[in-house]
Amino acid sequence: MAPSRKHDSLLVTSLPNVRYLTGFTGSAGCALLTPRHRLFFTDFRYRTQAAHEVSKHDVHIVTGSSLVGCCQYITKRRLKTGVIGFEGGKMSLREHQIMRKLLKGFNFSDASGEIEKQRLVKNRFEINKLRQAAAVTDAAFRGLLRRRIIGRSEKEVAWILEAAMRRAGSGSMPFEIIVASGPRSAMPHGAASDRVIRAGELVVIDMGASIDGYCSDSTRTFATGPLTRKLTEIYGVVEEAQRRALNGVLAGASGNSVDAIARDYISAAGYGKAFGHSLGHGVGLEAHEGPVLSTASRDVLQPGMTLTIEPGIYLEGKGGVRIEDTVLVAAKGPEILTNFPRALRIIH
Repeated sequence: MAPSRKHDSLLVTSLPNVRYLTGFTGSAGCALLTPRHRLFFTDFRYRTQAAHEVSKHDVHIVTGSSLVGCCQYITKRRLKTGVIGFEGGKMSLREHQIMRKLLKGFNFSDASGEIEKQRLVKNRFEINKLRQAAAVTDAAFRGLLRRRIIGRSEKEVAWILEAAMRRAGSGSMPFEIIVASGPRSAMPHGAASDRVIRAGELVVIDMGASIDGYCSDSTRTFATGPLTRKLTEIYGVVEEAQRRALNGVLAGASGNSVDAIARDYISAAGYGKAFGHSLGHGVGLEAHEGPVLSTASRDVLQPGMTLTIEPGIYLEGKGGVRIEDTVLVAAKGPEILTNFPRALRIIH
């Protein structure tokens, strides 16, 4: 961890950040980094797991909350922590109150986003895991082409896809799989429902896999038969907007400039108001992390960053289209990690 001018020690409670620093994959734990110590705290349930996963931190098994145990350790051992940085943006009000009460008299500084900044640029190990996760997602899409989806519910299709990714080695799903068909495809985050998929409509499927905690994120929109002229048109607009934006994923580009590539094209086609979300986001240990690609983003792309490009058009009551890929920013240009074909495909 790079030193900070604002604090001398760092208390890390966000589980993805704890995993990034320590390797711990459990659901309860925190890390404390001081000028002289690297400490990890968890409870009895994870004694064996922590012994196997955490190697560069002294492991302490506490009773009850990891945060409470950490704070009590600091006071009992009279650790010289100096100013303690904490993750205010990831901590609940209750946790903040507990920390302040147990460490009364200590000085604090909000260190929100510090570890996330370190996570922005991925190393070779991380990129390899992201490639593997992307390959699992691609394979699940290919497998779906061999299945009949007309007459199935959206929930059943989501389960088919999750089962395929699990069989291929995926860990837990990074987010709930989206399967939105017909008029529901105009809902950008339309979680799979009991609606039965019919012929001649759009089906938006947004899903991701995880390999050793690292995620993929990919969306494809399928047709279940011939579409209206309008729906065919918006598919072409989204496909071209995404192609242009993918080519713009270059080191040194700003998040808002890449967003503008797709947004300006969609607006020029007359559908600007139907594209209401940001163009993309970072992908790593979390399916949604930095950098951000939006109209307000000033994030600058660097080699080693991984992010999504996902323009969409959503026509309420008619249908919607989104095409999304996970992309690696590389020195020689973008490397698209999710490679299932983007052209409109009919699936029965």
